[in-house]
Amino acid sequence: MRIEPRQTIPKFYYYITPLFILLDYFGGISVRVAVLDSMPMYKNLYYGFCIFCAFSMYFRPQFTAVVTLFESTIIVLITVLSVFLPYIRFIMQADDVLNESWDIMNAFSIPRIVNLVLAGTMAIVAFHGSIDALGISKDRPRQNTSQ
Repeated sequence: MRIEPRQTIPKFYYYITPLFILLDYFGGISVRVAVLDSMPMYKNLYYGFCIFCAFSMYFRPQFTAVVTLFESTIIVLITVLSVFLPYIRFIMQADDVLNESWDIMNAFSIPRIVNLVLAGTMAIVAFHGSIDALGISKDRPRQNTSQ
């Protein structure tokens, strides 16, 4: 049986979810879901969803790429929205952008950047893993549909 790194990395990422939870609640280091720090109920739901993803990968390993791609897409979307929505609100409410205080830089904290890098990396790995799982050749010629 051959071990696929594109399936091993996401499994490991989800299997260590309890470590991320311990770091978050007892160590104060939130990198897995830093964007939901101000919403503890949603953060707990997300952690529960990640544990559910880990169990689904353990019992159905053939769905690893799909589960990882789905979860990573959700957290990337949440992270991007949490970074850009404050900017949009600020610009829409500001009469004079140059005279306003720019406290908006809290959106670019180190934990949020680490969170985005982790989720983005898992999304890329899952995307390529799902291509492999579907048996699509990377050297496959693309069809020209503009005939």
